[in-house]
Amino acid sequence: ISTTRGDDPEAVNENRRRLATAIGVEESKMVYTNQTHTTNVVVVDETNYGKTMPETDGMVTNVPGLCLVTFYADCVPLYFVDPVHHAIGLSHSGWRGTVHRMGRVTLKAMKEAFGTKTEDVICAIGPSICQSCFEVGGEVVEEFQKEFAPSYWKELFYAKENGKYQLDLWKANEIVLLEAGIQKEKLQITDICTRCNPEYLFSPRIM
Repeated sequence: ISTTRGDDPEAVNENRRRLATAIGVEESKMVYTNQTHTTNVVVVDETNYGKTMPETDGMVTNVPGLCLVTFYADCVPLYFVDPVHHAIGLSHSGWRGTVHRMGRVTLKAMKEAFGTKTEDVICAIGPSICQSCFEVGGEVVEEFQKEFAPSYWKELFYAKENGKYQLDLWKANEIVLLEAGIQKEKLQITDICTRCNPEYLFSPRIM
């Protein structure tokens, strides 16, 4: 459904129509992101129907029927529902977004726009790459060491003999969300890896 991968535009439009039908929304009411691995979160409403939001990795709304659409390969989708103020959020959190606490930024945007209280929010960490599949260099681990307390490091990453590390984005986002005030019983965490499940999901690491 992406317009940035060189696919035939009419095929993309048809895929979008099929997706809308499958999940029971109006295709004309979908709003899309143009992701750049930032923590930019925008509030969207009826004026944004059918549009792509530039340099945006997260969106929040309280408009019934508006469908937030974000794009993923191995990065982490973060889902937010505020049942009190009838607001939702959806954010793309790769390692850069995670280390800069995209989850917290999204919750802040919902609070400012809709009065959301973090303790009310139901949240989920969606399918993405697991720790066993996510090898990173020392420069990435250094970023996490700067931003996360040493007490978390053992849970977040471990070193390998080749000088690389295995990084746990699920655990990192869990820490971010719990520290931001999400109640543990209102947080669901995936166990589905994009690289381990090519029959269901896409990962560039298996191409």
